[in-house]
Amino acid sequence: MAFLKRNQTIYAENKPYRIEKHQFSERAVFESIVNAVAHRDYSIFGSKIRFFMFDDRLEIYSPGALPNTVTIDSIALRQATRNELITSLLAETPIAESIGSIGRGFYMEKRGDGVPIIFEESLTLSGRRPEYRLIDDAELLLTIWAFQPT
Repeated sequence: MAFLKRNQTIYAENKPYRIEKHQFSERAVFESIVNAVAHRDYSIFGSKIRFFMFDDRLEIYSPGALPNTVTIDSIALRQATRNELITSLLAETPIAESIGSIGRGFYMEKRGDGVPIIFEESLTLSGRRPEYRLIDDAELLLTIWAFQPT
């Protein structure tokens, strides 16, 4: 989150007062990173969660296919936990003040709410729905589109 805050663009308009728009929804990115940590496949040796930021998009790569019977089409509607111990720990870990106002007290609060929050926040800001893609049935790619000023 510190990397995002330090490197994203903030646009401003004066109509009739100053309105700032961030390049990416911090809440959506937070949810995406928490989901990547909580649901990645830790059995894939040497793999890492990867985070890339571009002018028009942000990409998060998470090792492993989707868990259980979740599909790309049903990801916003279904919930499955691959790593129960990690999700339980994240549900009991309070968010540090340095992360900012994400709208919650713990890293995970309600299971199954993360992807809908990512979709809603990103669509509201950029006008585009984020895209999930499975690469070689071995890695999940989430693309979040940036806000583009008119």
